[in-house]
Amino acid sequence: GIQQFAEQVKWNLIAAHDAIIEKCDRVALTHFANRHRREPPIYKVDDLVYLSMANLSMPKGRVRKLLPKYIGPYKVLRVDNNKST
Repeated sequence: GIQQFAEQVKWNLIAAHDAIIEKCDRVALTHFANRHRREPPIYKVDDLVYLSMANLSMPKGRVRKLLPKYIGPYKVLRVDNNKST
C-alpha cells in the first residue's frame, strides 16, 4: 500500500542522490586530471625539433642512462596533421 510506495520513493531518492554524488566526483576527478594538460604543439615545415630517445633501440654496448634523453635538433620536412598525436 501507501507504506510500501513511500519506502520505494525513499530508496529511489537515495539512489538518485548517490548517482549525482558519483557523477560530481567523476567530473571533479576529470577536471583535476586535465588541469595541467596542454594542447599538442603545432609543427610547421622548417621548425627545429628534438627527438625523444625513449622509444628508440640502442646499439649493443651502449648504456641507456649515459645517453642524452633527446637528440637533435632536426628540421621538420613535412607535416601530416591527420596522423600525428
